[in-house]
Amino acid sequence: MKNLKEESFIREGKGKLKVVIESEGERIETTINGSLKSVEKIAEMLGVEVQNGRIEAVVDGVKINAERGKLEMEFENGDRMKIEKA
Repeated sequence: MKNLKEESFIREGKGKLKVVIESEGERIETTINGSLKSVEKIAEMLGVEVQNGRIEAVVDGVKINAERGKLEMEFENGDRMKIEKA
């Protein structure tokens, strides 16, 4: 996960995504063009398994929850990032 960036999970093209980043009491929210890659593709990138169409795993200290159209990451320092269909 160390070499992956949040852009790695986003596929260019149709659709809009809402990105929310929460860090030390601050909240940044924006909308970008694109769509999330499939849960299966994200799992493959992270080296984890999909169970019941979901990912619930900890990779390199980052807690990852994903399902179709939604990706949440919580980092060791408490920062959070959520990407979901807008």
